[in-house]
Amino acid sequence: MKKQSTEDVIDVMQNERNRAPSTLDSAYIPPQHGLISIIPSSWVPYAELMRIGRPAGFYAYYLPYLIGLGYAATVADPIPPPHHLLGLSCLFQVGCIILRGIACAWNDNIDQEYDRQVTRCKLRPIARGAVSTTQAHIFTAALILAGVPLFYFLPIECAYHAISIIILFGTYPFMKRITYYPQFVLGFPFAWEILMSCAALNVDPLREHLIIPTMCLIAANICWTMIYDTIYAHQDLQDDVKAGVKSMAVRFADNTKTLASILSLIQVGLLVITGRQAGLSPIYFLGTCAGSAIALGSMIRIVDLKRPASCAWFFYYGFFYVGGAMLSGFLGEYLLRCRIAG
Repeated sequence: MKKQSTEDVIDVMQNERNRAPSTLDSAYIPPQHGLISIIPSSWVPYAELMRIGRPAGFYAYYLPYLIGLGYAATVADPIPPPHHLLGLSCLFQVGCIILRGIACAWNDNIDQEYDRQVTRCKLRPIARGAVSTTQAHIFTAALILAGVPLFYFLPIECAYHAISIIILFGTYPFMKRITYYPQFVLGFPFAWEILMSCAALNVDPLREHLIIPTMCLIAANICWTMIYDTIYAHQDLQDDVKAGVKSMAVRFADNTKTLASILSLIQVGLLVITGRQAGLSPIYFLGTCAGSAIALGSMIRIVDLKRPASCAWFFYYGFFYVGGAMLSGFLGEYLLRCRIAG
């Protein structure tokens, strides 16, 4: 039998890699339900890049904006009217659809070789070859341009924050290659959205009497991101280990619940400091602090890290229970201020 040279082996591996996208594309089944099932077929890969058919991740982008608006509304002087908050909430909702599309398209492009080795991700549009690397970069740039008109309705400071957020999201996929703590890095662009929300209400969150509560709220959101994204990453734990993807789920593995519990204690503690330093009422502490503590404790106890469906459950419902609790205290505080002022 003829012995293969190193060059022959490399050629075979390269050919397998080149064939991988087309093979994956042939295994792909188009969506049969929802919005993506009724749009033109040529649009489907780009809608999938934006995760249009997967709403769970949208809340990861949207909730920090709402929490930021709630926080800014409780410390703003004068108190912003409800219709202004509602208008900004709708504007940020549109912006988050675009922002999520930008972040996901970029992430999928950078991670395409990893995605082909992960069962859950191997049929994503770029990984399966439905969208080329160049097409994905052009689409990402187009989404960035599509978001520019939104800033016509916002103070100029919001544009500066948006640039920082996009740059931070852009660094995230590279972190999986160099550190076991990419979830920590991911927490920063999400938490930065709080600053952008404050700017939208013309509130300076870093002025002398607000800098401590603002920084604590930002840090609490970073903790929350690390918790839900680490548990979410357990869905792909075995594939990630084989592919060489670094994450906190890989780093802590069987100790993830202990880590999540510690981060939860830190998160709730930071939320308490936020309320005390901002001079908020018991409504905030009951809704945001106690509510978050109960939701986090219950969900961490219930989630089964060995079952991908359970990890996905934690990710999706965590935004309603934990994120909703964090928002509820600020909303209650705002309504109390409106009632007192009225």
